[in-house]
Amino acid sequence: MKEEFLKEFFPQNAFDLEWELSRFHRSKGGDGVSRAVNLIQNFIGESRVLKYPLERTYETWRTPRGWNLKDGFLKIVNGKYIAGSLALSPINAIFLSGKTNGVERLKVVDVGDGENEKDYKKDVRGKAILASGNPSRVYRMAKKFGARCVLSYFMRAQDPYIKRSPELIPDAVNYTAFPVDSDESIFGFALSYNQYVDLKTLAKKNLEIESFMDVDSGTNQLEILEARIGKQGKEKPIILTAHLCHPKPGANDNASGSALLAEIVRVLKKFEINREIIALWIPEMYGTIAYLTDHDHDFEFNINLDMVGEDQDITGSTLDLSSTPWSLPSFINELMAVHLQNPRFRMKEGSYSGGSDHYIFVDSSIGVQAVSLTQWPDRYYHTSEDTPDKASVRSFDWIGRATLESLGDIIDGISKEIAQATASRIFDRFMKYDKDPLVKNWIAFRTYKSLEAFSKYADVKNLMNYVKKEINLDLRSKGVKRFKGPLGDSWMNEKDEEWEFETLKKYPAFRDYKDELLNFLDLGFNFKEAVKIASEEFRIENLHDSEYLVKRLEEEGLIKSVNFR
Repeated sequence: MKEEFLKEFFPQNAFDLEWELSRFHRSKGGDGVSRAVNLIQNFIGESRVLKYPLERTYETWRTPRGWNLKDGFLKIVNGKYIAGSLALSPINAIFLSGKTNGVERLKVVDVGDGENEKDYKKDVRGKAILASGNPSRVYRMAKKFGARCVLSYFMRAQDPYIKRSPELIPDAVNYTAFPVDSDESIFGFALSYNQYVDLKTLAKKNLEIESFMDVDSGTNQLEILEARIGKQGKEKPIILTAHLCHPKPGANDNASGSALLAEIVRVLKKFEINREIIALWIPEMYGTIAYLTDHDHDFEFNINLDMVGEDQDITGSTLDLSSTPWSLPSFINELMAVHLQNPRFRMKEGSYSGGSDHYIFVDSSIGVQAVSLTQWPDRYYHTSEDTPDKASVRSFDWIGRATLESLGDIIDGISKEIAQATASRIFDRFMKYDKDPLVKNWIAFRTYKSLEAFSKYADVKNLMNYVKKEINLDLRSKGVKRFKGPLGDSWMNEKDEEWEFETLKKYPAFRDYKDELLNFLDLGFNFKEAVKIASEEFRIENLHDSEYLVKRLEEEGLIKSVNFR
C-alpha cells in the first residue's frame, strides 16, 4: 500500500494550494478562515466544520475575541501613505487592534521600545506612540498611560546567521499582535523597519498621522475542519494536524502545512484503509485544545505539519524534526527520521521544542506521542515576505513522501530494514546519557517504553530485555494536574505576566521547561526530582522560578499540593 500511496501523491498540488491559501487573511474569527476552509473542502471532499466560541477559556487557555479586518489606511498628515489599504495588505494591522472612530488624526510620540514605565516621560494620552518593543508589552503600557494608537516595529527571532535582521529585510512588515485579553480601546499598525526609521526621524519634530481601521468580530468562532479516513477498528486512530491561521500571506507559515495535509488526505481517500485516520486544520493551539475538550484523545500518535514548504536555499531553513519530550516515550519521531534522511536537505533531530500543535498532544494529561515537522529558523517567518515564491515543490515532495511512507508502515507493515533502523535510533539516542543516575534511570525507562510501543510493529524483544536490566524505577503516577493540556495563561495576574516576561528574557527555553516540569510532577516525581530531569533536558537550572510557578498553580487550585523537599 505504501508504494501505491506514493504513486498517487502529487506534490505540485500542495504547492499550488499554498499559493491559493496565501491569498486569504486567516485571522482567528475572520472571514478569511472560512474562505480557506471552503477551499480545502472543495479539494478533499467529504469533511465537516466544527465551531467553538471565542472569548472563552478552554482548560487554561484563554481565547481572543473574534477579529475580522475589513479595511483601513495609515498616512502622514499632508504627506505619504504608510499603509495604503489594509484590505490589500492586512499584515499592516496589528492582530486584535481596535477600530477607529472614522478617520482619526493623532500626534505621534516616540517612546523608544515602549515596554516600561520609564519610556513614558512625555504625555501620550490620546496620541499615537511609536515603539520598537514587544507589542503585547507596549499595549499594556499604552493602556496604562492612555495612548490611543500604537505604531509598532518589532521582529521576533532575529538570526544573523540566516540574514534575518531589521537591516537585512528592511521593507518586511512583521506579523504582530496585542494580548489575548486586549480590548478595543487601542488600535495599532505594524511598520517595516524603513518606515519605523523614517517616522522616528519625523517624530523629533511635529509628526501627525491620519489613520483609519475598520474591524468587527467576524464569525467570533474557532473554525476547525475535520476529515476522517479509513475504518474504525481495535487500533487507536492516528491524528494529523496543520494550523490554518495566520495573516496574509502566511505562505510557508502555515499555508504550506495546510496544503500538504490536504494533498495527503486526498491520497489516503483513494484507498481502503483498515485504520482510522483523523485530519484537522485548526487555529493554532487554541483550536487543538478546544477540540480535545469534547473529543476523545486516545490516539496512537500525531504528525503535525507546520512550515513544511520552504525552499531551504532561499529561507535558510533546516527541517526540525521535533522529538517528543523526555517525559513521553515515543517511536514515531525515529520512524519518520528514517524516511526523511536525504542528503539534498538539511535536517536536525533529537530535541524537543514546542511552539506548534504537537505540544498540546505530548502533555502528560493527554499523552499522545507526537512529531512536528517544522522548517526552522526561516528568514521570512511572520513577515509580509513569507510568500509562496519562497516555497519549493521539492520540499513538499520530500516531507510528503516521508509522511506517507511512515503512515504506510503503520497501516501495512514495516520492512525489516526500516524496523532495524528505527529501533537503532530509539536505542542509541537515549542510551548515550551517562551522567546523573536519576536522569539515566528515567532515560532507560523511556527507551524501554518507546521500544515496547514499537514492538507492535517490529521484533525488538532483545533490545527491550537489554534496556530493562538498566531500569531501577518504582514510579506511581500522582496525577497532580487538575487541567488538561499544557499550561495556558488564564490563571495569570499582572504580577505573573511580569514574572514570565522577565523569566523568558533570561531563559527562552523556560516556555517548554515549565510544561515538562509539570509533566514530571504529574508522572509521580517529587519537586526536586522533576526539576533535576527537566533542567537536564533543557540545560537550564532555574529553581527559584520553578518554585514560583508551582506555588502559584497551587494557590490557583490548578495542581494538587507538591512536596518541595
